[in-house]
Amino acid sequence: MIESSKDTDVAIVGGGPAGASAALSLGRAGISVLLLDASGDTSQRIGETLPPAANRLLHELGLWNAFCKQEHHSSEGIISAWIDDKPQVNDFFVSAQGVGWNLDRTRFDSMLLKECENAGVRVCRRSKLLSCCKTDDRHWVLEFDRGGSKHRAKARFLVDASGKLGASALRSLSRRIVLDRLIGVAKFFSSVDDFRYTIVEAVDDGWFYSTNLPQGRVAAMYFTDADIYSARSKSDRDYWGTQLQKARHTRERLGHSRVPYVPRIVSAVTTCRSEFSGDGWIAVGDAAQSFDPLSSLGIYKALDSANRACNFLENLANGRRSDRDYANWSEGVFRNYQRQRAEHYRKQRRWPGSIFWERRRFAAVSGIYRPT
Repeated sequence: MIESSKDTDVAIVGGGPAGASAALSLGRAGISVLLLDASGDTSQRIGETLPPAANRLLHELGLWNAFCKQEHHSSEGIISAWIDDKPQVNDFFVSAQGVGWNLDRTRFDSMLLKECENAGVRVCRRSKLLSCCKTDDRHWVLEFDRGGSKHRAKARFLVDASGKLGASALRSLSRRIVLDRLIGVAKFFSSVDDFRYTIVEAVDDGWFYSTNLPQGRVAAMYFTDADIYSARSKSDRDYWGTQLQKARHTRERLGHSRVPYVPRIVSAVTTCRSEFSGDGWIAVGDAAQSFDPLSSLGIYKALDSANRACNFLENLANGRRSDRDYANWSEGVFRNYQRQRAEHYRKQRRWPGSIFWERRRFAAVSGIYRPT
């Protein structure tokens, strides 16, 4: 049996930072919102940093007070050993925008969803979208599973906030273009210090990222291409550890912590939608475009795109003709990201024979990723 929910103005698929912040702004604007949140995973989250520029967005979204009450650890800057082995320090405390933050993602996401409920948003937790189609009267009908029972909802407008991997039921909205094969291979360690800098360090077949987490832990992630990791791991069962030995600053940070044997592997590919919005729908956050973690813009971009998408949705909900402002802005953001990523990878010249770096140098010159 399928239970039907009452109609809503906007249905949002995805309860991460992009979907939740969009729902929050729309709910506060008096627009009825249904938010489907598929989360429920209690495993350790990968460490994420909010850059100082995010402080302005948290104020604009009316989240600053709630955010401060969570007492996330401040991030004092980034130490980068990229061009050579000599570390370069970018101190956040000299920024006019304030410090950055090392997020406890579980608490941060929970806070966003709670603020959504306070704004009148109907939040359906642990809900998986099963199907989505458009009716003759130009409404969206969504079927989703919630706690083992099926539900149906009808909405005037649809927001795809389903993240980098997306929801299979929304694949027909627009094509997702994948531009590389980057993955992150993460391990988690105990930490006895309060070191509040993120370390980024290049090695011959990729690069390392490490940052502090709540409860005295450190996340260390090795980024490389999926095919490289697969091939190297076949001949070296401890390939992650072998690469760590080449990353002096990351290795010193981890000290003599016990290394867990089984890593956690996540996708870190750069993706972009062929269209960011369409007839009655819009994509936000990683569902619209996802960036190389080197940019450190994941959460910031999610909040920013959701904030801007709300103007688009408010115009639609209030019967005003939509324009291409959001799509044009999204296209501009992605072009700027590509230029900055190319410039950053172009600076790396230490390993001319490395497949990983050659792919990125080729992309920096041609604008095309070539999987050699």
